[in-house]
Amino acid sequence: MVTINIRLMADIILLLVGIIAIIFLALFLKNAINLVKSIQKIVDKNKDNLDNVIDKLPTLVDQANTLVDNVNGLVSDPNLKMAISNANLAISNVSDITVDVKDTVNYFGESVVDTTDTFGEGIASINDYASLIMDVVDIVRNVIAGR
Repeated sequence: MVTINIRLMADIILLLVGIIAIIFLALFLKNAINLVKSIQKIVDKNKDNLDNVIDKLPTLVDQANTLVDNVNGLVSDPNLKMAISNANLAISNVSDITVDVKDTVNYFGESVVDTTDTFGEGIASINDYASLIMDVVDIVRNVIAGR
């Protein structure tokens, strides 16, 4: 008679899980080795370029420090602050002048429209008077001709 022991079953399951874990670990290590080889090829291929970059790095850092010092000097310069303040004031003045010009143009446009309307009304009045005078002249002619 065959008896199945729970401990034996657990040991077999753990053994299978361990074997599977070792296989996955081996695959992972193989992929990691391939990745490292690829990176090594890239580094070997670009070794001269990397050496040039590393050689130029101290010079670039010095230039960056000089640039930062120059920028700090410019930013802290009181003349620059005054120039920026004056520029802001000039921009504000230009904005105010622009608003004034806009208002003036609007007023001028309205005045031209009003003048045109008034002139048109004046012409209409002149036409009315001329028509009335012509009617009176016609009446006078008719009266004189009728006598």
